[in-house]
Amino acid sequence: MREREEPQPRKAPGEDPQSQAPTKKFTSRFGISREMTDEEIDDLLTRSWWGSLATVEETGPYSVPVIYGWDGENFYVASRSGRKITNLKANPAVCLTVVEAEGLGEPWYSVVVLGDAELVHGFQGHVTAIRALRGQVGRVGKIRPKDVAAMAAAKVIRITPREITGRIRIG
Repeated sequence: MREREEPQPRKAPGEDPQSQAPTKKFTSRFGISREMTDEEIDDLLTRSWWGSLATVEETGPYSVPVIYGWDGENFYVASRSGRKITNLKANPAVCLTVVEAEGLGEPWYSVVVLGDAELVHGFQGHVTAIRALRGQVGRVGKIRPKDVAAMAAAKVIRITPREITGRIRIG
């Protein structure tokens, strides 16, 4: 088996972007995989809206599927009170994984976001989250009063990325 170098993580939004090095390719009996470019990562994060959010609890990781909104800088998730909210209050470190597979998994695309989560408080923070979530799933137009009421009752999580990486498997 070939040794492989660790992929270079993408800088979180707001950091000085530097020219991206050429992507590295790895071959195995399962096909060819390579690092995604920043543009490919942005494309996947923009066209998808399902992910798996992993939080940390005392006994280890806890992961649940979520609908997310991405505004190009932060991710937003709306949730009810429960285990993930309890975990976030104790430890803000999270991992959001977004995967897309075609056919029987060839090709597949995967983006991993390591970041810190916090609960959003206040009307303006909730409106920002509503816009990000509605935009992610393709809903445009006015924010309806029932959307505001639903978000007011929800726990809104903002994830600030520390590192974003992506991989593609082809053929």
